[in-house]
Amino acid sequence: MSNSRPFIRVPLSDFPMDVLKWMKINAKPKMLFKLMKCCKYFQDLPEFPFFVVKQFYTVNNWFFETLTGKFLTYEGEQEFEKINKNLWITDILAINGQANIFSSVFPKIAVCEVRKLSFSSQKLSFDEFKFLTCSGNVKYLDIKKTFINHKNGDPVYIDSILKCVPNVEIFKW
Repeated sequence: MSNSRPFIRVPLSDFPMDVLKWMKINAKPKMLFKLMKCCKYFQDLPEFPFFVVKQFYTVNNWFFETLTGKFLTYEGEQEFEKINKNLWITDILAINGQANIFSSVFPKIAVCEVRKLSFSSQKLSFDEFKFLTCSGNVKYLDIKKTFINHKNGDPVYIDSILKCVPNVEIFKW
């Protein structure tokens, strides 16, 4: 039997195997990353389960800059859907050009730690906005022609938006 992948023996642990399996399946992205760094049991994942990008922006096409500086372009939503990993965005998220395209982007975002957040002609729920800004890193916020609403459809007022971005230095509305 020929197998290109070497056999990896999982180290013994004081935790029951079922608990470790549950942790591997249900860990949030940041926690999984920490577990992979510090615990041998979690280092046997075949590859990192997220597509980590420095920048993600749309105009007419979808553009990514990886952490290594490589630029990737996807033409249209159909090509973007072919990415089989969820996104971990570290620096810039800018959704511009296509009206209301954010609804197809959001389900693919696992972690958003951006400094710059820019939207033009989009619709977001307040929960989505809070998820995108929960890292507390946002220093630049541009939400031109963008509607942020509560679940019941009521608009979110500017004071609530600013509470989500306490470190913002530049705000365009």
